[in-house]
Amino acid sequence: MKHQLPAPLVRFHVHMRRDHATQLVTLANALAAQKGRDTRLGEALELALAAGLSNPPADLLELAQDDKSAPHWLQLGPVNRMGGKALTPAELSR
Repeated sequence: MKHQLPAPLVRFHVHMRRDHATQLVTLANALAAQKGRDTRLGEALELALAAGLSNPPADLLELAQDDKSAPHWLQLGPVNRMGGKALTPAELSR
């Protein structure tokens, strides 16, 4: 059964480090306890992104690792940015 995504949400296939996934599960569990209902990892990710993205981009870039320290990103292969064109919400939700 295909579900329609609510308008403000987009679907992503995301690669991330295992320790970050573990931290998101911990955050999602804490959020579930606070809200008194099950929560998705996306809710925990949204919370973490809101906290992180409240900082200026230059501050976030200081946290970036060089390719020698994080070679796993290079192992994923090339990035396809759809030829540089902007992705619409409809394209992102596919």
